[in-house]
Amino acid sequence: MRRIASFLRALRRSRRWFAVDVGSSAIKIAEFTDSGGGAKVLRAAALPVPPGAVENGVVRESGVLARAIRTFVATDDGARPPVVAAIPGRGVIIKRLELPGQTREALDDVIEFEAMDAVPEDLGNVNLDYHVLGPSETGSGLAVLLVAARKTVIENHVQLLESAGLAPAIVDVDHFALGRLCQELPAGGETPSAWIHVGARATTIHVPVPDGPGYTTDLPVGGEQLTEDLAERLSVPRDEAETIKRGGTTAAAGQPLDSLCDSLAAHIGRGLNLFEPLDHRTAPRRIALSGGSAVLPGLGPSLARALDAEVRVCSGMALTGGEPAGPAFAVVAGLAARNPVEWTDR
Repeated sequence: MRRIASFLRALRRSRRWFAVDVGSSAIKIAEFTDSGGGAKVLRAAALPVPPGAVENGVVRESGVLARAIRTFVATDDGARPPVVAAIPGRGVIIKRLELPGQTREALDDVIEFEAMDAVPEDLGNVNLDYHVLGPSETGSGLAVLLVAARKTVIENHVQLLESAGLAPAIVDVDHFALGRLCQELPAGGETPSAWIHVGARATTIHVPVPDGPGYTTDLPVGGEQLTEDLAERLSVPRDEAETIKRGGTTAAAGQPLDSLCDSLAAHIGRGLNLFEPLDHRTAPRRIALSGGSAVLPGLGPSLARALDAEVRVCSGMALTGGEPAGPAFAVVAGLAARNPVEWTDR
């Protein structure tokens, strides 16, 4: 209750708030203001994360990360601005259920009982939430999306943000943030066939479907694996391999880099093909590509060939003045729809 009262007081004093996506190589953070017609992004930054400080979505070294966030937030008046944060979807259990009852009160009475069978985890170790999707197929109840997030993961992120001088208002899931982008910020003016977010250590594939949350999976591959493989193939230090990967390509490095991009694209293609039986579209694939590794030379063309698709790099949001924040900020852009000011004003 103290945490709730803290961020409610912060919102009453100011319309300023933040969105944060903690990754293994960078913390993506943006400051927003409530303009009355929605959230407007003022500034954004990618704060470097030291190696090992974040592993598999778990913050291991909160002190150095909290200091970096606090410096960006720059709260000199002692205020604790509210923040919307994302936790990694690979640490969350998501199930679609059909439950009896037509009201939220009725669902509240049965949700924990149903979760005992649906969640392969001691319920004492998770936080439960649910979202009503609509009537069930039989019409006798409601279709519900059940979400169970491990308490340790949530507490890990909350403690980091509180140490940084922020007031956690909403904890979202990165999978849901990307799914929101598919609906609200489609590539090329149309909903993409899939949104692919290539991070440092993982790649998220989200396939939207009408009237539902879509389908999402994570692959344990990303830009860091390209760097490590490139360093091994060229027998160069990791930092030099990273520079080559980011565009400082030499004639000798071009072929190995292209080959590695093709390999990553093939891996992503196999992951996307898992959803093919669920996808009945006959139109050509349109792929929205984001993440810190989205801008790597050769990755877009490799994906286009592997997936037989049109690939467009998407940032999801623009700073004040129209400058794009960059594709690494896609999850932050999805978090922007969870404006805590609007949530509190309801």
